[in-house]
Amino acid sequence: MLLRIASWLFQLPGRLFAPIFKNRLTILIFFMLVAVGIFAAKYLRYTQQHEDSAPLAAQHYLIQREIPLREAREHCGGPLIDNQGQPWPAVAGYLQQPAGQAGGALREFTLDNRHNAFAVRVKLENTLAPKQSTEVFIPAAGSFKVKMDAAGEYVMKVKDLKSGCSFRAATLSVEEHQGGQLPLRLTGEGAESFHPIGDSEY
Repeated sequence: MLLRIASWLFQLPGRLFAPIFKNRLTILIFFMLVAVGIFAAKYLRYTQQHEDSAPLAAQHYLIQREIPLREAREHCGGPLIDNQGQPWPAVAGYLQQPAGQAGGALREFTLDNRHNAFAVRVKLENTLAPKQSTEVFIPAAGSFKVKMDAAGEYVMKVKDLKSGCSFRAATLSVEEHQGGQLPLRLTGEGAESFHPIGDSEY
């Protein structure tokens, strides 16, 4: 009985593969399938080894968000209750008057703080003539008229005295500016013309 089983098992491969080797086409297909199986097994083995040996890469998440105005103001150190040891003026006026404007053509502009419910300091830095820089104080909902060099280019910086935050507007060319109003709107619609800066940049 055991001899018969052993003989049958010995003849089994021949019976299974005999139909395959009847013609050349089936032989070619058989060996192609064998080759594909070998390459697939090697590829899967290589991929598995590579994944096992590769260290886990650290994941870094960069989250960019705009700081809410209320949160940003908590870091500005306000309110600023005095003017370098002196009380703030009762009305709008110069904190630093421009020098060296005599003999030059001047244009008058109104610094308009009527849209803000807080007092501000405004610094106008003439990039072409630094000695002509101006700094003024304007109370909440107030305004003030300043004279600026018609040929000058100014950097306008505004400090909110309630929060202590500082802001800067784009460089202003007096010659190209249309109108005599310079709005100081730091909140609400139109506030996008100012961007926050550090206290050291004011």
